[in-house]
Amino acid sequence: MNPTFRRPGLLTALCCVAATLVGCTSPAPPASTEATTVAAPQRIAAISPDVAETVAALGAGDRLVLIPETAVNPALTNHLSVMQAVPATIASHGPADPEQILATEPDIAIITPRHEGESDTAALLEASAVPVLTLPNSWQSGAEMLANITLIGDAIGAPEQAAELVRELDEGLDSVEFPSGPAPSVLVLSNQAGRPMVNAGRGFTLDLLARAGGRNAADDAGLVRTALADPEQVARANPDAILLVDIRGAGEGSFASVLENPAVAALPAVQQGRILVLDGKRSQALGLRSIPEGLSQLRGWLTGLG
Repeated sequence: MNPTFRRPGLLTALCCVAATLVGCTSPAPPASTEATTVAAPQRIAAISPDVAETVAALGAGDRLVLIPETAVNPALTNHLSVMQAVPATIASHGPADPEQILATEPDIAIITPRHEGESDTAALLEASAVPVLTLPNSWQSGAEMLANITLIGDAIGAPEQAAELVRELDEGLDSVEFPSGPAPSVLVLSNQAGRPMVNAGRGFTLDLLARAGGRNAADDAGLVRTALADPEQVARANPDAILLVDIRGAGEGSFASVLENPAVAALPAVQQGRILVLDGKRSQALGLRSIPEGLSQLRGWLTGLG
């Protein structure tokens, strides 16, 4: 059974990964003082697109044997040719089928537990001989992204590459100066469900918005979780600006059902064109090296709002 991660420190998290990969439920024995060599996994099943992107960014994309269908979306990957070469894909939404995962004969399966279904999948895989790494978080902030990169690097035998990527991203995020002065309210809409959704609660894009100096207008409107956008709620929120997160690569037109609603179209933010479209790989954790660019673009846009 995988250990349950509860906001671990980095050292604790790495110890949990080691325990996970050997499938132990009892405390690990004292570390040996003798050097040991553990073969790096050569067949990696990545059960979420952020895991797949991280494996590719660490130079191990040729070891991927299974990825989610969305990992081949050009709007969501910096490694399109690598993802297109992976021999098998799995549905991106809903519980992953353990039999489909096992059919690819992976040396390790890496899972992001966003929903109950992923946790169920991990539990079923544990009954097999396949080592499973269940990440301790769901990539909802820059800090969580950096922690997951380290964990994945350790699990696939690429700790040095992971450390370098973490350093690069940490410096990139820190290079964008946090602004002073009042934070403009920004309503974040995304299109991953095929219909516009209001982003509320916690999420990577909302963390990025806060880093850029914006305030989530969904908080002002009392919304606590991401849900399908209700034009009346959007109108009541009356944000200073609107950020459109284009997960599907479908462009601003995919948000027309909300933006062209008469009540929303009359908002000053829409009337004055205070709308920014940001693609998924510049606004989601899976973007990795594209994230600092997205943060810089977001910061520049907020500055230009006046």
